[in-house]
Amino acid sequence: MRHRYKFILVVVLQIVILLVMIGMKWSTLAFGTKILLKTAPVDPWDLFRGDYVILNYEITNLNLDAIPADKDEYRNNETIYVTLKKQGKYWNAVSVSSKRPDDGSLAIKGIVRYHFRPDANLQVDYGIHSYYVPQHEGRRIEDARGSMDVEISVDKWGNAAVSKLFIDGKEVEFQ
Repeated sequence: MRHRYKFILVVVLQIVILLVMIGMKWSTLAFGTKILLKTAPVDPWDLFRGDYVILNYEITNLNLDAIPADKDEYRNNETIYVTLKKQGKYWNAVSVSSKRPDDGSLAIKGIVRYHFRPDANLQVDYGIHSYYVPQHEGRRIEDARGSMDVEISVDKWGNAAVSKLFIDGKEVEFQ
């Protein structure tokens, strides 16, 4: 009888963990600030996950000589916050910090993938660089070859999620 309760507890705990993970992403999409980023698509395919589009953003590679940063050196895998400001249609990086800004400005959380000080290049991964699409739809997106924009939702903690893709200003819809 006692083992049965332990088994049920383990199963319930696993379900709760899955629901929390799904809920966090849903919360970001539902309540986050919607921003538009400029990108260029690539169409890879994965045996286990199917079609997806790799998204490379202008805010992925930052030049710290052109953007203010709170320190000179960042370590690989360090969590940083990139403050964004809307400039015209798109949101662009205006500063980099190792701490989340508390002034109410919009900041996206990222992980430093590469920082090489002589050329001040900082490469950042925001967790929004791949977007899974229905089977055979990735090729259609790649073939469009138009300008691609991505709508991202960013919550108050800096977490981000892809909400929509646009090609030549039109939302990409899947069948």
